[in-house]
Amino acid sequence: MKNGFLLFMVLFLSQALTAQNYITRTAHIHIRSDNKVQNIVADNYQVACQLNTQNGEFKIIALIKSFEYQIGAMNRVMNTRDINVTDYPRITYDGKITNLKQINFSKPGTYPFKINGMLFIWDEKRITPAQGTLTVNSDGSIEGNSDFTITIEDKNLNKIDDIMKAKLPG
Repeated sequence: MKNGFLLFMVLFLSQALTAQNYITRTAHIHIRSDNKVQNIVADNYQVACQLNTQNGEFKIIALIKSFEYQIGAMNRVMNTRDINVTDYPRITYDGKITNLKQINFSKPGTYPFKINGMLFIWDEKRITPAQGTLTVNSDGSIEGNSDFTITIEDKNLNKIDDIMKAKLPG
């Protein structure tokens, strides 16, 4: 059996240095995971993102310790040595928008996008496609929304379940 995390990202990218690069340090990632021990719901509002509108390169960096969990005791679980938060403190995503020519960054509107990239979480890398919408606002800012599922293999899921059983109150 494989389980997954559902990631929902909300980005608000403002223009930086040049017209082709947009960055933010206040993007939002929402995680929801249903599992055997305890459902996990968490938010991170300290996410850095960069979008290059010329070549479609897209990067995300988020600290795992910056996630706020609905159940406060989950912080103890996620900050344990067994999950390697110290060795692997970040979630990163390096991708590229595959339908860049269909997005007009100089015209306000909402555009669907497809992206393909490498997700690095804990000590695993995997190619992860996603899709969503980019909204170009009249002030030149860009908002992006995307949700996608990340599958977690049994060995990692069981490891997290065992740690939650030990750390969370009965």
